[in-house]
Amino acid sequence: MITPHRLVHGIAPTLASLAVALGAGESRGQAVGTLIGWGDAFAGAAFPPPGAFRAFACGSEHAVGIRVDGTLEAWGNPKAGALNVPSGTFLAVAPSLKWSLALRTDGTLVSWGTAGGGWYPPPTGVYTTITSGSHNGYALRPDGTIAAWGADMSGLLAPPAGKFTALAAGNVHAVGLRTDGTLAAWGNNNSGQINAPPGQFVAIAAGEVHTLALTAAGEVVAWGSNTRGQCNVPPGTYKAIAAGGFWSLAIRTDGTLAAWGSDFSTQISTLPVGRYVAISAGRGFGIAMPEGCWANCDGATTTPTLTVNDFICFLNKFAAGDTYANCDGSAMPPVLNVNDFVCYVSAYAAGCP
Repeated sequence: MITPHRLVHGIAPTLASLAVALGAGESRGQAVGTLIGWGDAFAGAAFPPPGAFRAFACGSEHAVGIRVDGTLEAWGNPKAGALNVPSGTFLAVAPSLKWSLALRTDGTLVSWGTAGGGWYPPPTGVYTTITSGSHNGYALRPDGTIAAWGADMSGLLAPPAGKFTALAAGNVHAVGLRTDGTLAAWGNNNSGQINAPPGQFVAIAAGEVHTLALTAAGEVVAWGSNTRGQCNVPPGTYKAIAAGGFWSLAIRTDGTLAAWGSDFSTQISTLPVGRYVAISAGRGFGIAMPEGCWANCDGATTTPTLTVNDFICFLNKFAAGDTYANCDGSAMPPVLNVNDFVCYVSAYAAGCP
């Protein structure tokens, strides 16, 4: 029996299996900011365009973001029409291998690109949450039940009954978060990726053949294929999770990033420093949204407006021992000096966020 890789007192068990590469979920706007990318530069997916976004998600070799005005922008590998985004305004995006799914502001669905040699047109109706796998799309109806479409294999079109609040899909498996916090998974189980553990959770993510879940206490649980260590969760507590093909990505409770698993595209070794509020993981690249612009420290606007309140906020963060008040990074622990104020003003002048 394959058991979940639960981090207990800093120890994560291991097991071996096989994975390929993918990890797509849904991105819904929770913050506004610029994006940074790292890892595989082959198709350009690790290089998000400038400007502010309020949601984003990675597919296998491309990514899609939602601008502040609700419109879509895609970047990366243009193969199979992956970058041909539709017009309109949107709430969420879920790119996958060679196709993408999006949730319009009116609750309807739209898809573009190709996958598995064909189109995966979504069903009609109104929905609240989306995710996409290599060959399937899933969406939650307003009553919390799951709609499934795409390739009919490995039980992918037979999601469990009941009411759910979140969905995630890998290559040929999917997982849902029930309204009571428990998990249900379906599809191919060749590496134990649908052997969801008991307990209550607040977030889920699915890689190619592994799955992650986050508890309210900040514990990350991982199960499924562990051929590259993608289930070996590092010690610590977390507040967000994402899964790529052979690797996993998370935001620690202090806002810093952690990543584990395959580093075949340097997505682990080039993990950026800093603090972040949102993440997504692709085949061999990651994208993250930095935590606020310290030039607009009080967060009063989504466009930087520097006021006396920002300087007060800046000083208060320093007094609280916040290293990000030490803008120039010249010392640890933070030592505030004139260079920090120059750095702070320069960040504002650069158009932060």
